[in-house]
Amino acid sequence: MNENTRRHTVSLTDRALLTVTAVDEVLSFDETLVNLDIGGTMLSVSGKELSVTKLTLESGEVCIKGQIEAIVYEVTQKSKGVFARMFK
Repeated sequence: MNENTRRHTVSLTDRALLTVTAVDEVLSFDETLVNLDIGGTMLSVSGKELSVTKLTLESGEVCIKGQIEAIVYEVTQKSKGVFARMFK
């Protein structure tokens, strides 16, 4: 585990209820895709008829209901400054 990544949990029940802890931000959501930021890692949840039923950013807990088809982690790269790109 990356030292900068906060410990989190992902709990999926019957592919219909997903609970995620340690969420920093809900980046976007609609009926087919929910993107969450978990300490610099993006967690994408895709499916059908998705809805965010619980959102408690103080404790970092998010619950998603619907037909969940995929859960994907993506490590986001911090954008480099102008000088870093110029002097590769």
